[in-house]
Amino acid sequence: MRKLILSLSMAASLFAFDKVLPQQEVINILKSSPIYPELSAAMKKDKNIKIKGTKKDNFYIIEIDTPRGNGLIYITADKKYTILGRVIDNKTKKPVVPDFPKNAKIIKQGVLFSFGSGKKDLYLVTDPECPFCKMMEKQKKEYLAKNYKVHIILYPLSFHKNAKAMSYYILAGKTDKEKAKRLKEVLSGSNEWKNFHPTKEQIKKFNEELEKSKKAVEELQAKGTPSLYDENFKPLNWTQIGNKNESK
Repeated sequence: MRKLILSLSMAASLFAFDKVLPQQEVINILKSSPIYPELSAAMKKDKNIKIKGTKKDNFYIIEIDTPRGNGLIYITADKKYTILGRVIDNKTKKPVVPDFPKNAKIIKQGVLFSFGSGKKDLYLVTDPECPFCKMMEKQKKEYLAKNYKVHIILYPLSFHKNAKAMSYYILAGKTDKEKAKRLKEVLSGSNEWKNFHPTKEQIKKFNEELEKSKKAVEELQAKGTPSLYDENFKPLNWTQIGNKNESK
């Protein structure tokens, strides 16, 4: 199943070479996916959200452009799976679970801070410039903080030009509470990170921390952001967290 997943950085350039699909066809394709209801509702509220799609080999590639950023969704040509950092079965609306990692030490070393008052642990791989991470922050942050202890693994993607600078700003917080506050601010659109200018010593320290996060991401086999995992490092569908369809 891993071979089905395309690189985000490679896919971002495909629209320049392939014929863009008619808008109604793109909508019909999206209707096969469990993310469509939330996306449709968001588009009705915000007319600035635009979508376009193309077909490449065995995938439909849908680009979602919003005022706060853009991202890519993959739907297999047979419309059985949606790929949002992981593969989702469109019939069951649950992730197709691969073999999950066993080395808890590597993963826990990659946790840079935590928030939340719940008794259950969740591990969240997030990129401060990722549009889907911003969507998750808006929709799920309060629920997660109330019901879980959320462990943050920061993963600034290379094709997000500001993600690393944003991560430096977040990691400069002196406590977990302050780091969580800064993450929330950045994901909510704050530009305060632009006023932070780390020293060489800080950059070295932050890069060492982010390298530990990178190793945790590799151990988790995360394919994108946001990626969410339970206390046993089993992947979860973040769109179902807090909904009646959430796995118990």
